[in-house]
Amino acid sequence: MITFCKYALCFAMFFKKNTFRQLQNQSFSWLLVMCLLLFSSLSYGQESSDKQDNSANKPVIKDEFEWQIILDLSLIYDPTIIAGIEQEELSHYLLPGLLVDISYKGFYLQTNQRRSHVLLGGTELGYQLLIENDWQLDLILKAYMQGYDSQSLIDYGGGDPELLSGLKEREVTIGAAVRYSRYFEDALFRLDFAYGSSGEDENENHVGGLIIDSFYSYLLPYKNWDIYLGAGLSYFSQDIINYYIGVSPDEVLATRPEYQAEAGLRAQAEVYAQYPVSESWSFHTGITHSYFSKNVKDSPLVDTNQVTQVTLGVMYVF
Repeated sequence: MITFCKYALCFAMFFKKNTFRQLQNQSFSWLLVMCLLLFSSLSYGQESSDKQDNSANKPVIKDEFEWQIILDLSLIYDPTIIAGIEQEELSHYLLPGLLVDISYKGFYLQTNQRRSHVLLGGTELGYQLLIENDWQLDLILKAYMQGYDSQSLIDYGGGDPELLSGLKEREVTIGAAVRYSRYFEDALFRLDFAYGSSGEDENENHVGGLIIDSFYSYLLPYKNWDIYLGAGLSYFSQDIINYYIGVSPDEVLATRPEYQAEAGLRAQAEVYAQYPVSESWSFHTGITHSYFSKNVKDSPLVDTNQVTQVTLGVMYVF
């Protein structure tokens, strides 16, 4: 996804050049293993493609070259668990974006259009490893947790300078995962086992750890509406949680003590609906409630361990 607003929390995928180089070096061994698995499965993927038929409720073999571009114009109420951040101006609620889906020979770049907003589902780069009648196995590369920069939040995002000043930038967590997808008549269940790669800690050591991400989505058609009822549960290792809400010694203030975070869980419940207005235009709206482990609230950076996000917008398919 490509976004156009300056609001720091609106950047779904944002990299500095040096950050990208660091991620490449730090995750090289992991990605090498993933690539070996990928290429070893090429012959199997070609054999499986001859046996499968495409269905809306079954895995779709991404063999032919296909593409789709969608313009997304959304308003989003997006509170965060980080203290001192308020959406105060109209620009804080605007989140236009360009969604690009491309697939060829089992490889694909896609957005999760069963979620309330692309920031929740994320843009995914993947490869289909194994495809059966009602389940499949993929390799996935995606952002599992969005970063934040205290100075950008203060300048553009309504951040409180007294609470956020002096915090180091938290970069986006990119995860390389093996994904299991199970298809039901009107539902889809996905389970990711990922290694997440974040930025560096106060000692300039790479931060990374285990992420287990699951989500169940049930389609409930009603007249011309497609209504998706969803629920998810995610686990983030201690290193990743501490990277985002921990307070290092050089970030300590009189009102911000040093803090070492523990591993944590995030549970989500969601209702998302789409309504076609014309052949190219569609309306969408959704509400997502996220609940984090109680220990998350112990951090001096965290204001609450549960937030509710609301999205309203239109999409145009080119």
